[in-house]
Amino acid sequence: MLTVKNLTITNHLGKTLLDHFDMVLNDKDKMAIIGEEGNGKSTLMKALLGMELSYVNISGRIDRTHENIGYLSQVFDPSWNQSTPYEYCLKENVNDIIAPEKYNELQKIKELCIKLHLPSDFAERETLIQHLSGGEKVKLQLLKILMEPVTMLFLDEPTNDLDLSTLEWLENFMIEYEHGILFISHDETLLERCATDILLLEQVNKKTKVRHSFYHGSYFSFLETRQRSIEREEQLAHKEKQEYLEKQRKLNDIMNSVHHYQNTITRQNPAKGRLLKKKMHSLKSMEKRYEKEGYTKLDTLEEAIDVYFDPFDWNKQKIICDLHYDSIHADERLLIQDVNLFVKGNEKVVIIGDNGCGKTTLLRKIYEDLKDRNDLKIGYMPQNYIEKINPDDSPLSFLAFEKTSEQITQARTMLGRMKFTRDEMVQKIQECSEGQKAKLFLIRFIMEKCNVLILDEPTRNLSPLSNPILRNILNDFDGAIISVSHDRKYIDEVCDKVYKIKNNQMMLIQEKK
Repeated sequence: MLTVKNLTITNHLGKTLLDHFDMVLNDKDKMAIIGEEGNGKSTLMKALLGMELSYVNISGRIDRTHENIGYLSQVFDPSWNQSTPYEYCLKENVNDIIAPEKYNELQKIKELCIKLHLPSDFAERETLIQHLSGGEKVKLQLLKILMEPVTMLFLDEPTNDLDLSTLEWLENFMIEYEHGILFISHDETLLERCATDILLLEQVNKKTKVRHSFYHGSYFSFLETRQRSIEREEQLAHKEKQEYLEKQRKLNDIMNSVHHYQNTITRQNPAKGRLLKKKMHSLKSMEKRYEKEGYTKLDTLEEAIDVYFDPFDWNKQKIICDLHYDSIHADERLLIQDVNLFVKGNEKVVIIGDNGCGKTTLLRKIYEDLKDRNDLKIGYMPQNYIEKINPDDSPLSFLAFEKTSEQITQARTMLGRMKFTRDEMVQKIQECSEGQKAKLFLIRFIMEKCNVLILDEPTRNLSPLSNPILRNILNDFDGAIISVSHDRKYIDEVCDKVYKIKNNQMMLIQEKK
C-alpha cells in the first residue's frame, strides 16, 4: 500500500501544482492520472517515487515503506543507446562492468521475454538499443523492472510510440498484472479497459487555482459522472445567482421606498425621519452582508481546446495526390515497396503498421512531394515537433511570423482560447510541454487556412479530455487529411480510409462508404 498525506508541490516560481493532496494506492488498484499538459502528472509520479526534483519544492508525507516500485519512464534513457539489451538488463548503470554472477540470470530473462511476448533470445541479440522500435524499448524497460521482485508499477505514458498490436498486448499485461499500477496515459482506450480508479489534476480559473479529484470506477463511468456533476453545479450556481439577484432587487425596492419617504417626511416629522434614517442604516448593512455572502461562482473549467477551422468551399472530386513510389528506404534498408496512394477531396486517410515499418518516413516523403503545390495549402505536423519549430522562438512569434499587428492580435486571441497564459505566450517554445507544441501546430493550420493536413500522430500528446474535442475538429474539417496514428478512437471516428504497412507492402484494409 502506498499512502500520501497532505502533499503540496510548488515550482521554483512559487506556482502551486498540487495542494494538500491525500492518496491511497492499494494492491491490485489500477489508478490512472489524467489532466492537461503541464498540470504536474509526471512530477507527482516522480515525487511519489522519492526522486530528487530540483525544479519543485515538496512537503507532506509519502509512505512507500513496504513497496518495491518498478518505474517505467516516459522517455527511454538515451545514454543506453549504444548498449545491447542484455547489457541493459544486467547492468545497474551504463558504465558498470557486468558482474559474473549476473549471467546466471539469463534463463530468467528468457522466461520473462516469453511472458512479454518477445523472442526468447531477444536480450541476447547484438542489436543496439538505438535500433529498437518504440514498442521494443517499452518491453525492454518492463523486462528489466520485472527482473526484481516489484510489488507495484509506475508507468509514465507507456503507450507512446507503441503500434496497435503492442498496445493490445500492454492492455492485457496491465489487466492481468497481480499488483497495483499507477499510470499516466493519453490513450482513452487503454484508460477504458484498464483503469479502476481515476485521479484528475486540474488548473482552473485561468490556471490560478489547482484542484484534484478522485473517482473509483471505470474511465467511462468517470466521464459520465463528471459531466453530470458539472451540469448539477451549473444548475445550482444559476439558481443561487437568481435567488441572490431577486434578494438584491427586493432590497433595492425597499431602499428606494425608504429614501423617498426620507425626502418627503423628514422636515415635517423629524422623529419619523430619524426612524427612517435608522432603517436606512440597517438596510445598508443588509446590502453589505448580501454582497459579502454573494453566490457560488463556478470555477472556470480547463477546456484546453477552444478553436475550430472556418468552413470553406472545397471540390470533393479534387485530386489531392495520386502517388506511386517504387520503394521507400531508410539508411539503405527497404521499408516499403510498390507504394500507391490516391486521395481526393475531403478524404481522411490514416496509415497504420508496426513500429519501424516506415510510416513516418513515408509521410515525410508525401509532404515533400505535395508542399510546393500552388493549388494546395499544406499543414504538416511531424512526430518530432522540433523538425518544424525553432525551440528558441516563442509561441507568439511562431504564430505571428509575419509580425503584422493583425496577425499578432489574432495569435494572442487564439493562444488565449487554448488557455496559454500571458507568460506562456512569450516564453521559449522549448519550455512548452509537448501537448502545448501540438496545439501550436493546430492554431497555425487554422490561421493559415490550410486545406490539406499531413499529421504524424496528431493525438499522441494531448490529454484524454482534449482528444475528443480534437477528433471533432478534424472530423468537421472541410479539407483532406493524410495521417499516421496508433490512436484507435482517432482511426475509428475520423478516418475514411485505413492503409496498413505489413511485410514491406502497403494495402488499403478499410474504407468507409
